[in-house]
Amino acid sequence: MIVLFISFFVALAMSGVLLVIARTYPKTIHGLREWSAAALVIALCFPLFIARDRIPDLFSIVLPNLMLLIALMAMNIGTRKFSGTPPRFGRALLFLFVFAYVALFAWFTYVQPDIRVRIATQVLFTLAVVLDLLILVLKALPKTSGRHVLVFSLTIMIGSRVVRLGALALGFDPPAGLFDAAASQLVYIAVPAITIPLGTIGCIMLASEKLRQDLEFISRHDGLTQCLNKNAAIEELQRETARAARHGSKLSIMLFDLDNFKDINDTHGHLEGDRILVDFSKKTKASLRGSDQLTRFGGDEFMAILPDTDLEQALLVANRFHETGRQSASIAWSVSIGISQWLDEDDSLDALLSRADQALYKSKALGRNRTHAA
Repeated sequence: MIVLFISFFVALAMSGVLLVIARTYPKTIHGLREWSAAALVIALCFPLFIARDRIPDLFSIVLPNLMLLIALMAMNIGTRKFSGTPPRFGRALLFLFVFAYVALFAWFTYVQPDIRVRIATQVLFTLAVVLDLLILVLKALPKTSGRHVLVFSLTIMIGSRVVRLGALALGFDPPAGLFDAAASQLVYIAVPAITIPLGTIGCIMLASEKLRQDLEFISRHDGLTQCLNKNAAIEELQRETARAARHGSKLSIMLFDLDNFKDINDTHGHLEGDRILVDFSKKTKASLRGSDQLTRFGGDEFMAILPDTDLEQALLVANRFHETGRQSASIAWSVSIGISQWLDEDDSLDALLSRADQALYKSKALGRNRTHAA
């Protein structure tokens, strides 16, 4: 009984911690409220279990076991929301799953009382939910420290259930009641005192890691176009020029300037101008390779970093962008492009950018909507 009291207070505290995090972290991090609710429901199970033989069986057997299953399902739902994974099963199937669980518990509590079958029912149904959750975590979550802790917690839960089910199947140490002194029963009851804080720590770490990733993304990317911002672009370009100087590899850059963008803003409004910027960046990214990077220097100026690309290859890529603008679904846009390539180990980042800028100026001077290579 002491173990159940400890599990109650631990689960209650963990629920509070997760609720605070859910209220303070950005709304873009999903699933935290479901995790908090799951810990709270688990906490509320324990007083009902402790009150066994003091309150009706409906409230000390059927209800708390149902709450335990629902809590694990809520944990599953929260993890799916956190990872952006759609539900595996429809509501009708989940309802039948829960209904079968309640029906079995009611039958073996009132019609044919049998604690061993009730324990086997609880173990099998919760094992199915925890196994599904473990598969989800392994497939959908990144390999971070938070995931490792959560996987460890789920593995303990699965292991304890497998051992408990095996003991029941072999008739080893059969329990006579919830607080029976059988070793397997005591271990099974004690497991939540370990897995609840471990699982919660894993969830907290996952949320913190996601927050850090989001903040890092925001600090390095333009909020409108999701391209790298200027500071991040210079960092990436410094890295690429260092690699080109060290290994003698090819490197080219493109500077883009959307033609007459001020006139578009003045004529159609800034919202339409923003839509054109998004349309340009989206279609340009689609035309680039995975190793290439599109960056927004500011306003209507962009730069593409093209590793392992010489001037001739860059010109072929640039020609596609002019056709893309003319095929725009809303307002047709066009770009002037200046290209430069890394020359040799004596070249510099400033010189590379300066040549591209001069080439861009030449493109605009020659009538816009064209490409000029330095």
